[in-house]
Amino acid sequence: CVEIITLRSPSKINGQFIDELLNGIGKSDEATDTPKRLVEIKIYLHSVVETDLSIHIFWESEKERQDKSPLGLRFASELKPLGLLNHSVWVERAAREISH
Repeated sequence: CVEIITLRSPSKINGQFIDELLNGIGKSDEATDTPKRLVEIKIYLHSVVETDLSIHIFWESEKERQDKSPLGLRFASELKPLGLLNHSVWVERAAREISH
């Protein structure tokens, strides 16, 4: 599954703030997020709107229904003062490889 936290901020996001947010991830997050297992975290910036940011936290999980993780909730809590925030969890239903 993927946990997505999207921020629309009135001002440009400080890259150092995001680096510090990611550097704060530790073993304690892994311990509190069982039975999920953290696979990867990706950060996206909008291609046109430089004040939009999206954090995608990829989890390996055995259950179909997932709740927001403690790690995701912490990210959302720290980002919320910066603007409008959307936080949701998506479960993969199907995938298809595209050959070129």
